[in-house]
Amino acid sequence: MRAVRTLAPRFSLTVVAVVLLALLPVLTSSHADAAAGVRRYAVITFDKFHDNTLRSQLIWRVFVVKDGVRTKVVEQRWRAGSGRTRHSTNSCALNRGWLPNGWYSPKLYSDYPGSKIRGRAIYLGNKRCPDGTLRTDLFIHTEQGAGNVQCADAPGDQVCRWEYPQINDYQSLGCVKLSPGDLHELYDAWLRFFHAGYDSRVRVHVIP
Repeated sequence: MRAVRTLAPRFSLTVVAVVLLALLPVLTSSHADAAAGVRRYAVITFDKFHDNTLRSQLIWRVFVVKDGVRTKVVEQRWRAGSGRTRHSTNSCALNRGWLPNGWYSPKLYSDYPGSKIRGRAIYLGNKRCPDGTLRTDLFIHTEQGAGNVQCADAPGDQVCRWEYPQINDYQSLGCVKLSPGDLHELYDAWLRFFHAGYDSRVRVHVIP
């Protein structure tokens, strides 16, 4: 009787190879930093513009600390909105006010599977505002469909399509909103130095 030879699925090996290649720059950078006694971290700052909450800024900065000296090595800025209107400066107003001040531990998603938030997104969690009101399900996100695809145009405001300037999609229920292209740049900037998901070396700071 002829023996039957079992072959390992090539698809699985291909997937593993692709994942390892994608992580190689991050892993190599992390090992090199550790060997050189270097600490690397990033801060995503939401800089509030009180005259118009929908024209605030999101700033990505990467810092390197070596021998006790901190050096900024990367800085990128994008327009960002937070709040329902340009005057939504009360962070305690549920589903209307902008993001509460303070520090957040972000989680990076490549394709968040929410009912309204889909595609690339950064989950910030929950935060209490100054009067103790709990703001929940806070994100940095955009308007697009699953797989980071823009859905077909249709009448009205669609959560799966960026329609600015016809509709001001920088407005939100309290989350931070970026254009799809700017969020893609932020996503790529994160992965250039750090891991997807939670990475303790990346923090979000919302300042007054």
